[in-house]
Parts: sequence; structure tokens; C-alpha cells
Amino acid sequence: MTAPGGEQEELVPSRFTWRYLDAEQARALWSELIDWTTWLRERYELGTKIPPCWYRHDPVVEELSALMAAWTDAYYRGDEYRDDLTAWHTQWFRPLMARIRDISDFDSCTHDRCAHRPLPPATLAGIEEFVAADIDNRFGPERPEPDAETELQTLSADDMNAAISSGIATPGGPSDPIPSVYFDESTWFFDPLRRRWVPAG
Repeated sequence: MTAPGGEQEELVPSRFTWRYLDAEQARALWSELIDWTTWLRERYELGTKIPPCWYRHDPVVEELSALMAAWTDAYYRGDEYRDDLTAWHTQWFRPLMARIRDISDFDSCTHDRCAHRPLPPATLAGIEEFVAADIDNRFGPERPEPDAETELQTLSADDMNAAISSGIATPGGPSDPIPSVYFDESTWFFDPLRRRWVPAG
């Protein structure tokens, strides 16, 4: 983010950002969240809606942390009459209660047993190569966008298709990180910004 003076503004995670909390920050937030969620479950009679094992479900912890922050913002604004309190219920609390089982596996949990077994999401192999190829095919400070002279060294999609059809260009394999074509003793990639094929390098 750029500040008004043109300087780069440092982004600092809030104390609700579980991803970046150290041990002391996490201990403080857990204490606050457990106390608040205990009150919430009792006050709104959510014993079946939010089972006792809620703290084992990471998506629910994230959602309840955000809900608590919104509640605090609504209820700590002074004593004047305003609609923040109603807005908290209609915009944040009720929608979360309506979808909370969609973001958890609470259906497999009971009042005295948690059946939650988190499975870390897998990422297919090749992500590093895919990103590297994508970056290499982009223009930037080290690889400026070509001028009119170098534009002549590119091929339109129709011309490349004709070259492939005639056999003078060979498409890359299906396992390539991004689509490529071998043509004129070089590997070519399609530039979606210009809608043209460009040689690598």
C-alpha cells in the first residue's frame, strides 16, 4: 500500500490475525475468544449450533474471532442510540449461524465427542515451475515490453496455428507448466496481454 506521500506503507497484521501471532499474542487471543464464545453460546443458546469442541475446528475459530471483533466494535462505541447493534445481528451473527455447518464438520461431533480430523489441502506438484514460467513470460523492469521493431518478432494466434498445421511448429507437451510451441529454433509462449506468441528469452 502506498501512503499519500508516495512512500510504501508497511502493512502490520492485527492482533486477530492467527496466522502471524506469536506465543504471547496467541495466548491472549485464545483467552479472550474462549471467554467471549462461552458467553455467546450461553446467551444465544447455541449449545447444539456450536458444539463444545468448536476450538478444534480451525475455520470456526477464524470465523468466531472475526465475529467477536465485529461485536466488540459494535458494542464499545458509547451509549448513544444507533443501529450498530442490530447490524451486528443481521449482517454478521445470523449469517454465520446459518452457514457454520457448511464451514465445519460439526455434523460428526456430539456434545461429548469430537470427530474432527483435519486434512491438510494438497497442492499438485509443479507449482514452482508453473509460477516461474508465468513470471518469465511477463514484462517488467528487467524485461521491458517490446517496441514496434521487436513486435515484428511475434506471431499472431492465427499465424502460429497455421505454422502448427503445416508442421513447421511443434506444440509443447501436455505436462508443460504453460502452453508452449517450438518454432524457428526457439520455444514460444502465448502472451495473453498482446494476444500474440512471443519467443522465450
